[in-house]
Amino acid sequence: MKVIDLSMPIESLNTPVFPGYPQPLKAVFTTIETHGYNSNIWVFVEHTSTHVDAPYHFVKDGPTIEKVQLDRYVGWSTVLDFTDVPPKHIISRDELKAKIESLPFKVEKDWILLLYTGYSDKAGTDEWYNHPGLSREACEYIVELGIKAIGVDAPSPDHAPFPAHNVLLPNGIAIFENLQNLDKLLGKKFLFVGLPLKLVGGTASPVRAAAIIME
Repeated sequence: MKVIDLSMPIESLNTPVFPGYPQPLKAVFTTIETHGYNSNIWVFVEHTSTHVDAPYHFVKDGPTIEKVQLDRYVGWSTVLDFTDVPPKHIISRDELKAKIESLPFKVEKDWILLLYTGYSDKAGTDEWYNHPGLSREACEYIVELGIKAIGVDAPSPDHAPFPAHNVLLPNGIAIFENLQNLDKLLGKKFLFVGLPLKLVGGTASPVRAAAIIME
């Protein structure tokens, strides 16, 4: 068994964030010298670094993060390569379908689809926000396939007016953002794990996402 870390670090005052969001902040709370043990206080937006969105993020009466069943965040997965598209390209239904059908294995119901764009390498730059995005029709195709979660190595799977968030989240499809190392998984079938914190009332939660490859 091989485990690949798919998560972006959370570093105090030095983490790429979505435009308008504040930087995460760490403050020392106790020290070994004074208290006998170390601990910190962290302050950050739920949507910081590698995280997963709950339906409540875009659905007024949707489930908050602690109410979503954990099996939504664990499942068989694969990576689709979209590094060949131009900046801010809108991925069509046909393009997504072609990528899925070109895989050497069948994508089944309740799988987790990950999109490799190469934009995790641009984090912290203006180019980071020029990532590709899914079209509404592509998202409707994801719903038709019975996919239970998607993930991207970019700050979002879409751009305003946010078709992916507005189609996928109401259908209970989780959205993972800011993944890393997806290039190491191209052409592979693996078990994806990305469990959120049990934040009561949360619109999202940071996750430590990982790919487990059975060897």
